[in-house]
Amino acid sequence: MKIKVESVNAGDVVPAVMEIKARLLAYSPEYPNFLMIYFSAPEDAEELCTTFIQHFPGTVIAGIPARFGSFSESLTVGFENGNSQKNGNGGTPPASAKSRFSVKKFSAVTSREKPLFVQAFYDPTSAFGCAAREFKSRSPMNLDATLHEIENSAGRAGIMPNLMMLFNTKKVTSAFGSEIKHILGNSASIVGGILDNEHGPVTFFTNNGVVRAEEAYLIVSLYTNTTMQINSLSEVKLFGELGKISSTDDITINEIDDKPAADMFFTSINVDSTCMDTEELQRLLSGVNRDYFLAYDSYDVEYGNHYNVSVVNSITENRGVVLNSAFPPGEKVYLMKAHTHDMANCFMIHYPPDCRPVGIIHFMCESFCKGSKTQNFNNIIERVRNYNSGEEFMTCSVAGENIGTIDEEYRLANCTVITVSFLEQVG
Repeated sequence: MKIKVESVNAGDVVPAVMEIKARLLAYSPEYPNFLMIYFSAPEDAEELCTTFIQHFPGTVIAGIPARFGSFSESLTVGFENGNSQKNGNGGTPPASAKSRFSVKKFSAVTSREKPLFVQAFYDPTSAFGCAAREFKSRSPMNLDATLHEIENSAGRAGIMPNLMMLFNTKKVTSAFGSEIKHILGNSASIVGGILDNEHGPVTFFTNNGVVRAEEAYLIVSLYTNTTMQINSLSEVKLFGELGKISSTDDITINEIDDKPAADMFFTSINVDSTCMDTEELQRLLSGVNRDYFLAYDSYDVEYGNHYNVSVVNSITENRGVVLNSAFPPGEKVYLMKAHTHDMANCFMIHYPPDCRPVGIIHFMCESFCKGSKTQNFNNIIERVRNYNSGEEFMTCSVAGENIGTIDEEYRLANCTVITVSFLEQVG
């Protein structure tokens, strides 16, 4: 397998796609088998979809939003890209340019800049399939039918994928977790992340067109003989116990130990919130929810404790807490705290001595680049780029990370980096 990452500022869609095509054809005269596309301008999704289909015939495509903080070797969403731009002929910057990463300044990107990233996979022996769907809470998910559609489109009917990538909005997480355990068990590895839909619908696209909805998901299945290594590294540590869930409603915990969940959360971080109204609670939450998280314990006899970790997104009128996924009634709720002393270490992966990565995907919690951590994010970018110098890597910012391997059950994580490395043997 070969993997190539290209990124451009897509002021106009067609020239941007043509530039990416030219770079990829310069890299290999063969068209890629699969394109993973990360786009920062959802309003361009329809044009991006049709243009990629037109210029990459026979290639499987999947497009997801590139959220704030997503970055490659040369571009970053939401930050000034400065001296890290590619050179004029579309090649990799010279070493002297890489050494100047440290002079980049933090600032918002201008509205004219629309970073577009493409991760191209080349492997005639592998197969790729994908599907995007709208999700409705009161309707059956029909995940089994969707997975059958994906495997048939990939020409792998009845065969389990080696890797599934799931990108979804919050309400999909719990429904997917319960269905996937029934359908696949632990027979396939799953990675991906939650995409925030608080400010509008989420947008995906595939060869079958665009899906834009308040709640939606995209699944990519990879069937390959390439060796993959999945690492999940976190700076979140267990900090305390709040009590048992006594009342829930989907992704909202209403009460813990028969007391308002919001008050229990703030009490656990030594804040007396009992006299505050919900507006005050929401303001207070915005200052702490990138550092403190809630979790419940998924204990497995063979593999021990695995915490399902969620951000506290908002406070309800009834003083409940809204999470990224549903926590089961009766479960104990734990407080998790982010230790931010060296978050860049979560990207540092070690490989067997006889292997090297041909491509890397980092799924990074957005808490790495928001809130109190914003000012340190340029340093993280610099260190990750220097560490991965010469490697084909992409970092996808998500609002919660999906992880499930053949050794672990499917779960949700936060303040974590999940890394998928595609390896080849050397020597």
